[in-house]
Amino acid sequence: MTCINSLLSTKDYGFGVANSFKLACYLDFFKIIDYGFYFFSIFIKVTTLVNTSNKGPSGKKKGRSKKAHVLAASVEQATQNFLEKGEQIAKESQDLKEELVAAVEDVRKQGETMRIASSEFADDPCSSVKRGTMVRAARALLSAVTRLLILADMADVMRLLSHLKIVEEALEAVKNATNEQDLANRFKEFGKEMVKLNYVAARRQQVGKIGNVSGGWELKDPHCRDEMAAARGALKKNATMLYTASQAFLRHPDVAATRANRDYVFKQVQEAIAGISSAAQATSPTDEAKGHTGIGELAAALNEFDNKIILDPMTFSEARFRPSLEERLESIISGAALMADSSCTRDDRRERIVAECNAVRQALQDLLSEYMNNEVLPLLQTIAAEIAAHSLAFQPHGGGTAGAIFIATTLWRFKVPASKRADNTQVLSL
Repeated sequence: MTCINSLLSTKDYGFGVANSFKLACYLDFFKIIDYGFYFFSIFIKVTTLVNTSNKGPSGKKKGRSKKAHVLAASVEQATQNFLEKGEQIAKESQDLKEELVAAVEDVRKQGETMRIASSEFADDPCSSVKRGTMVRAARALLSAVTRLLILADMADVMRLLSHLKIVEEALEAVKNATNEQDLANRFKEFGKEMVKLNYVAARRQQVGKIGNVSGGWELKDPHCRDEMAAARGALKKNATMLYTASQAFLRHPDVAATRANRDYVFKQVQEAIAGISSAAQATSPTDEAKGHTGIGELAAALNEFDNKIILDPMTFSEARFRPSLEERLESIISGAALMADSSCTRDDRRERIVAECNAVRQALQDLLSEYMNNEVLPLLQTIAAEIAAHSLAFQPHGGGTAGAIFIATTLWRFKVPASKRADNTQVLSL
């Protein structure tokens, strides 16, 4: 335990390997933030210049626009600053070096084209031809800048994955240790590599929280950030037990419990490493228990739930049906909550989704109560309306058609006798 604690506790590092690596990661972190802000500087200035040009001729006396010249100069300066940072990152990068250098040169080329086009437009801001040329140059510049940021992001992920591979190899070496001294030496190396991995993973996780850096080095998806944090926590927790479990196994190799304990801890560490890898690459599988996150999945869940609430009151059993129906509805509401929390959801739409979630939850409770009282038909119509309104709340997310079909089929089921429903699609026009 002394070995792992000395590797995991920052107060024991002094100015050794771990602190040196930590300092290097922090310096890289601030380089990335600075680089991202330079991107925003270009984006804001180019957008301002383009928006100014889109206003068109003002009808005033023709002449040179001082504002256009100032904006053109600011775009040129922002591009130059961005290029300096880009060249520095491309020079220091070990992955995608050639691609990064080529992307930097493309930004330089597009920046020069933008400089010429914006200068010509500033000299004659009433020219629609020069305005169009400048707008096209601006789009090309922003496209080149975005490509460079994407490549830098890929390089950052590749760096993290390379650290993961090193840690996996060190972990396998620990597992293959033959005696306690060999275990101590191998575990020391594993601990050093794990510290490096932890800081690289933490940097990628934390940059995503800033929210001002767009296009690279961040985990914008909150689920990926949460999974990264959980995997890092599991890695640290199980690493502290790894040495003890391995030591106990080496001392008592004939005891089945020590082998099972060691294998379990190794499996937990491997799963934590895999979790970091999945979160970094945004390839983590979505568990159904976390809710329906896809638009199509949510619509399908609504339709399935609509079918499940049609029960025979004579055979209704609260112990049998209530838990499953409530669980299904809460899963749907979880998916709805994810849509409500989306940055692209308007405030009024978000409030409506929340209100409809509460309404349909209450409607289900009323329905279950009426099932027990055997007075269910009026409540079925009520909950159908609530679920229909719930479905309509997702129209901006692509659920308009599904919502309309959902409402039609639900009301059709309640208003048309069962004997007349089969294969009669014309009755949908109520």
